[in-house]
Amino acid sequence: MLPKLSFSIQYANIIILMNIDVKYQNILNEAEPYLLGNPKAFDKYNLSVFGKEFKEENLKNCLAVKNSNFFSLVHRMDSLTFGHQGMGMDKWVFFDCSAMPAGIFGFGIPKEKAPEDFLQMLAVEEDYEGLIPISMYMAIPTSDRGRWFGHNLSSLNSFLGQKYPGLGLLTKAFACRVFGIHMCYGATQWGSSALEIHTQLANMQLRAAHLPAHTHPNSLCYLSDYSEKNILNALSGKKRSLEDYDLLLNAEDIERQKKLHQDIERGLKVEIGGRPVHQGKDTLYPINFLEV
Repeated sequence: MLPKLSFSIQYANIIILMNIDVKYQNILNEAEPYLLGNPKAFDKYNLSVFGKEFKEENLKNCLAVKNSNFFSLVHRMDSLTFGHQGMGMDKWVFFDCSAMPAGIFGFGIPKEKAPEDFLQMLAVEEDYEGLIPISMYMAIPTSDRGRWFGHNLSSLNSFLGQKYPGLGLLTKAFACRVFGIHMCYGATQWGSSALEIHTQLANMQLRAAHLPAHTHPNSLCYLSDYSEKNILNALSGKKRSLEDYDLLLNAEDIERQKKLHQDIERGLKVEIGGRPVHQGKDTLYPINFLEV
């Protein structure tokens, strides 16, 4: 059984939920959180985030045969969102590098709420009656002073007719609270729509601005502080912006990204300090050079 919350905590959670943007409230009203992983880790996690609690049946043991169909649906989600980029994961990577070492968090909806064409796309079997996953976030702990590395954020909102705007951001925000993540590394590509989410949550301290070691060299590696304050600000609906910056970096300017990376290797402290700026077809990132 999950522990019951005290009245004071319940009241505080109600106040928090009242102050997050209505689009996130709508998702929380319709979707259910799930956690797929090693059950021995579950008692180390926060299973009630801002008053949204897990149902017992949504705490899924990745070792149990009965959850193999759900595991396959989550894996199918990865194929739909990253397969076309050549970054889809084999099933063993899901198990070895996500489910067992930490877990996979996401939101799902009851089968009866999912459109028939959506169920067919996910290859849901007719006799399957469980939760249908619509988002997920994966992160694994590192040896760097308790910091984590987030390596997969997926949302199927675009396959659901944009019914759940903000699903990706809400998923990452809740996952950070569930896993107890504060400082987190990540990697993504310049120009990726995911940067809209990452920059809304917090500033991104760049550890690399060009990554030849990655499948896609036009990638960046970053470290962000996902404090509760930053997460609540992100969920408020107010877009983060940076009016004062040292550089607007074009997502397509690979040579400038390489030069910026050289500066980082020489010791320059660099961060993306706000959401991307869109000028016509160009996507620009507000860069700050920080004093050492």
